[in-house]
Amino acid sequence: MSPTYRLAAALLLPLALIAASCGDSTRKAPLADWVDGLCRAAAALDRDRDAIVDEFTSADLTKTAEAKKAFASHVEKQREAQKTFRTAVNDLGQPDIDGGKEVVKAFQDQFKENDQRTDDVAKRVAAIPDRADFLAEFQRIVDQAGEPDFRAKLVLVAKDHPRVNDLIAAIDKDPDCSRVIFSASPAANPQSEAWVSGVCTALGTWIDALSTGADSINRKLDAAQTPAEVKRILVDFFEQGLADTRALDRALKRLDPPPVRDGKEINRVFVTAGEDLVAAMERLNREVRSADFSTIQQADAEAARFIALIDQLFGDVAASFDELQQYDPEGLDVLFQELPECQF
Repeated sequence: MSPTYRLAAALLLPLALIAASCGDSTRKAPLADWVDGLCRAAAALDRDRDAIVDEFTSADLTKTAEAKKAFASHVEKQREAQKTFRTAVNDLGQPDIDGGKEVVKAFQDQFKENDQRTDDVAKRVAAIPDRADFLAEFQRIVDQAGEPDFRAKLVLVAKDHPRVNDLIAAIDKDPDCSRVIFSASPAANPQSEAWVSGVCTALGTWIDALSTGADSINRKLDAAQTPAEVKRILVDFFEQGLADTRALDRALKRLDPPPVRDGKEINRVFVTAGEDLVAAMERLNREVRSADFSTIQQADAEAARFIALIDQLFGDVAASFDELQQYDPEGLDVLFQELPECQF
């Protein structure tokens, strides 16, 4: 996520903290209707705040004094949009389930916590010295403030009131609603974590298999005595490599796109990479079978060429992901950095 976008996103607080104002209502609504109303209101607020973010990020943020004024205006516009949302949610009443009252109380608690956070961030931004680097200082403030975790509060309520799990699941069925209600960054969304974990597990398995095969092939080639042996070693390697690459392709295609705004496009980049890798490995399989291994000198030259192509393949994989730069990861980048299965 770019520093500018994070700058704007910092005050895009979860809708939970705005919804807290509905806590005094004792009118009850069926769970499905309550969640449907909540998500409609969330969608409207999401559109409003996107427009506010677009206006803010178009401002000149290189001049700190002007950037602080723009941010102060951004916060006020966010508060107005939140007030509109608050009115809509207030009309919903309470979800008619065991624990409905406690759900509203959780919203209230989150509201108080995040209202304080908003005020704190706004004050600290206003105090940034005019000669300081605005983006760098704001990044530090946001990192120190951390992100709210409303999901954890509802999960805690659900321990004593199991029906609240149904409410959480109903919200999660709408990825856009879940993204806005539970976190300013969907990194906390279990669907996002599952997607990133799946991508990393598939890629890690493939990289490990090809790396192990590449290490082994060098030892085998050193021990080869004839051109026919060299060819067989290379053919076996690329056959296994094709099988491993097809497995990678299947694993990537089984994953559902992550629940972020550009999720389908981001997922498509990985799926396309898998398809391209299969095509590349199929081409190498054909080439190794048709290469000239008639003499030991030719066999040695071809072996060196194909080993270089293996190294190039890893580079091509990395380059294929450059397309991701045009999309906003909305927290997926954090998961790629933090999940253990992504550390390869």
